[in-house]
Amino acid sequence: MLGTSILKELNHLSLKNFVKFYLFNHQQPDLFFKIDEFLQDIKKIQPEVEIIYKTEPIEPSPMLKVTNISDEISIYYLAIPKGPEWPPFFQILQAISTNQSFLSPRDKNKIKKVNKPVKIRVFIMPQCSFCPLVVTLATQLAIAQPLIQTFIIDGSLYPEVAQQYKITSAPTVVINEDYFLVGQDGKEKLIDWILKAGETMYDPEVLRSLLNQGKAERIVELCLKEEGYLMSLLTLLKHEKIFTRIGAMRVLEELFDKSPRLAEKIMPYLLKMLETSEKRDKDDLLFLLGIIGTPEAIPKLHQIAQTTSSTIREAAVEAIEHIKERYGEFH
Repeated sequence: MLGTSILKELNHLSLKNFVKFYLFNHQQPDLFFKIDEFLQDIKKIQPEVEIIYKTEPIEPSPMLKVTNISDEISIYYLAIPKGPEWPPFFQILQAISTNQSFLSPRDKNKIKKVNKPVKIRVFIMPQCSFCPLVVTLATQLAIAQPLIQTFIIDGSLYPEVAQQYKITSAPTVVINEDYFLVGQDGKEKLIDWILKAGETMYDPEVLRSLLNQGKAERIVELCLKEEGYLMSLLTLLKHEKIFTRIGAMRVLEELFDKSPRLAEKIMPYLLKMLETSEKRDKDDLLFLLGIIGTPEAIPKLHQIAQTTSSTIREAAVEAIEHIKERYGEFH
């Protein structure tokens, strides 16, 4: 049952011929009936609102879609927008009924640059104080730009979805499967990262985000599919954070195992990086060359082995030995 203050807010709206609800699938009947009860409470105050029940298979379910009368808006709830999540939901109804999102003029202009479909998933949890701010922005973006689909997912009600995306905190925003924003970044960087999602290649910061989320296998998949991703990954070998550098090396090692020819392709780039690297980066690169280096790297490694630094010299000699073990002795 909706509270008195919520009922008063609803009384001031005119949803007739503006807002439409779709409720998908009857799986998880307890949850389905709770969402349906929520919608019926709205309909008691706004009897002209349209609720359409869909029974075709859809995963995950049940799922609530909020849209306008022409189905141009795509906002989906795998959640019950009560408590802290009611204000963002009420703003959705306001924005649809007035045909005007609550975005600033600046953000509206930025979002006009989106030219292909973008899917936003916002993972929330009960009593998450920052979640409503992120939900508000993500849903208003879907109202302002029809190419954006926004999904609001309560991880406590749909734990299998949260596990699928390895969600460990809320709010977490996932854009087009690969772009992860956690906490306050979900609000502050959301629009910029949506625009990144429309680019052909991922930039290094997006790949770093995937590493931080434990999505190394996804980076491998992307690099095998298109060389541009691989070139972006190489830049992370010189990142200031050690865990990023180690993560990039591990991905490159896995790539070498899956496709040894890639080592030949990136070897000139690695050797060039070796020329200009600081000692810290040199140590990392020499270790990596010991794992994925090709015979092409041997002459350069011999040069480096003449260095006055004992640690660098030992790392270069060790890399040469590992390469020879893989490819055999040669001159």
